[in-house]
Amino acid sequence: MKRINSGEKQNKGFTLVELIVVLVILAILAAILIPALLGYIDRAREKQDILDARNLLMAAQAELVQVYGTQGDKLVWDKPIIASGNNIVTDDNGDVDVTTTDFAKRVLTTADRTGDNAPYIFMIAVGSNHNKYSDAEDKLLPLHDKYTVYYAVYMKEKDSVPYYYYDGAWTKANPRGKDKAEKFDLRNNILSGPNKGKRIQYYLIANKRTDSVDKASFWNYLKETMEKKWNK
Repeated sequence: MKRINSGEKQNKGFTLVELIVVLVILAILAAILIPALLGYIDRAREKQDILDARNLLMAAQAELVQVYGTQGDKLVWDKPIIASGNNIVTDDNGDVDVTTTDFAKRVLTTADRTGDNAPYIFMIAVGSNHNKYSDAEDKLLPLHDKYTVYYAVYMKEKDSVPYYYYDGAWTKANPRGKDKAEKFDLRNNILSGPNKGKRIQYYLIANKRTDSVDKASFWNYLKETMEKKWNK
């Protein structure tokens, strides 16, 4: 019979108890690491969405600067700076759907967001050049106010979280939300913050929604549906 030397190692398998302990440890690690990993992925996606929104905003602002340089002295305060036949909404502020214009195409092309890569919704708001904060303060602001972006809305896909640009930063909190009523009034006058006293005018640049762009559908969607879904 072969004698096992004391220096030789014997091959031993894991016992059932040891396997259970290992599995428990792996389960604990998974419970700790997986949520952190998923959170990291969510944050990475959020950063990418905000980066895409910033690129669109910069492209829009650059395009507005070019328009101002070529025709700013030819326009007056009560006319849209980008002509379009598809007016959408406010009765006296002249908000405009420019999704089919060369202006919108140039913005999307500059930001590399054309075709299927175009955002579900992208809209900017510039100064209306008319201060209507109150009847006592009805006055004109500098014409270049109409070429400065103060507010924007961005949605990547239909079910994506909307992002809002306001006071120089992108956020998930809509300043037009019901809990942010002090920011705007119903006539688009900014009531608080560094831009208080300005009145803004909207330009819709990208819209993949299938229903008609009108007061009942589009604006209720932005001002009510988004707020109920994301500003809870």
